[in-house]
Amino acid sequence: MLLVNGLTTPHSIEERGREDKWYRLTFDLGMRGLTPIPSMIENIRIEKNTANITTEFYRMIKIHFKELYIFDMELVEGMPVQEKVSDYVVYDWFDIKRGTKQTVDKLENKTSFVNELVFYTSLRHDGAHAFKDCYAKSYITADDLEKFENSETAARLAATRLIREKGLKADKRIIKNKVSYLNVVLEHNRRELHKHKKDFIVGDGLAPNIFCCNISKEWT
Repeated sequence: MLLVNGLTTPHSIEERGREDKWYRLTFDLGMRGLTPIPSMIENIRIEKNTANITTEFYRMIKIHFKELYIFDMELVEGMPVQEKVSDYVVYDWFDIKRGTKQTVDKLENKTSFVNELVFYTSLRHDGAHAFKDCYAKSYITADDLEKFENSETAARLAATRLIREKGLKADKRIIKNKVSYLNVVLEHNRRELHKHKKDFIVGDGLAPNIFCCNISKEWT
């Protein structure tokens, strides 16, 4: 049985095939009754061989186990285990407010912050169209995550600067027979954090039937 204590799906554009596989496996687990908690988990407290689960509707569910495998410590308490995340993959999603008709698919950068800027067919428009939005991919250490230079605002400014450096433009304007181009305008939509590198620090007293499994880097 799988207790889903945090929902981080594979990237919907970058990992489309992996995302499809994730949903198929999730559906299969559900149909076989292997995801027993139907509502959002608020807290999991481990006491001996029992997982005490509190859901979003303040229900308490107790599940007894012979063996417990920990993949992520989000919302989990009651064990001498600390999850130490060293860095994150951060996705900043942007709506392109001006300059949506771009032919480029990706811009690459030499810096870890806004390392890539990926353009994709916008989901904000129905039907067949040529409008695009974009997202920036960054690698940020846990210690630097809250710094302003790695903030959402900084990501928008860095993405805009990369667009200008690569020569991407928005709409064309002709004023007094002189051609000019407007700049591309981005609006930050949301930020997603994915644990990229982490380790489990296990203290004394961890029961021998509880195992910590690190799968944050890659899985197949």
